[in-house]
Amino acid sequence: MMRLDRVNGLASIQDLGRQGQGHLGIPSGGAMDSFSLILANRLLGNEDNAPAIELASGSYEFTFKTPSWVALCGASFEAKIDDRPLWHGWRGRVNPGERLTLKGPRQGVWGYLAILGGIEVPEVLGGHGTFLAGQFGGHQGRQLASGDKLNLISHAEANFSRPVGAVHRANDGILRALPGPEMSQFSDQDRKAFWHNVWTVSPQNDRMGARLTGESLGSAKHLSLRSHAVLPGVVQVPPGGQPIVLQADAQTSGGYPRMAMVIEADRWKLAQARAGQAIRFQHVSPNQVEDANLEWQHYFYRLARAMDGS
Repeated sequence: MMRLDRVNGLASIQDLGRQGQGHLGIPSGGAMDSFSLILANRLLGNEDNAPAIELASGSYEFTFKTPSWVALCGASFEAKIDDRPLWHGWRGRVNPGERLTLKGPRQGVWGYLAILGGIEVPEVLGGHGTFLAGQFGGHQGRQLASGDKLNLISHAEANFSRPVGAVHRANDGILRALPGPEMSQFSDQDRKAFWHNVWTVSPQNDRMGARLTGESLGSAKHLSLRSHAVLPGVVQVPPGGQPIVLQADAQTSGGYPRMAMVIEADRWKLAQARAGQAIRFQHVSPNQVEDANLEWQHYFYRLARAMDGS
């Protein structure tokens, strides 16, 4: 078990999301940066979908009642286990009674604290993550708070022979994307502006979506559509002409034209982008999407070999 002595920021339990619930109006949800969640879990030998704690900017203190191992990935928080540093992208042992403290992050937005075996929470509609707007899943359907106690999934004692860390990914702000269903309805000027101009992440950025600011795409004010299905990664353009990129907790339907679709391999970049960061879209083909997915598979394969001592 672990006790949350201090939670001064947005923290919730997340996994890789719920699939197949869109017809009920329930978003897929899950981790904003799914690759960092997977990475933290793999450093501990957990299942990729093991529930972990997603952390936004703030300060946190956790006390462990039982021995365990933890891994911290995603945004770069300053972390210590009592007086020992826990390095970003590494795993570390926690002994009974020791306190893990986190503060930050210095870079990025969302951090992921995975614990050996995972966190014990009930499955709701096919997932363990917290849907904050719907108030279900995770721990009592809400964000975590000081004084909460979390049960950990029982596991065999880990025998990690040596420390293992993961290479930090650089966020270049380039979002590879496919054209959306309504892109052809925008003017030539707007299409060129979308692909070639630099956009800026606005402060209007949360788990539902990120609004970008830049040259207004004027065609949007003339486009009126019936409600249609949307999902994370879709780039919508409301009448004001400033794109919105849908994120993990995005609604399941909307009426704004869909300019593009950010590929899954790059969604983490927007999730970890702070207000003011420059963003550019890069047009890719379906074959390039497959190549991007293979890049991640190779990354995790190299990590597995490192953990095996190969």
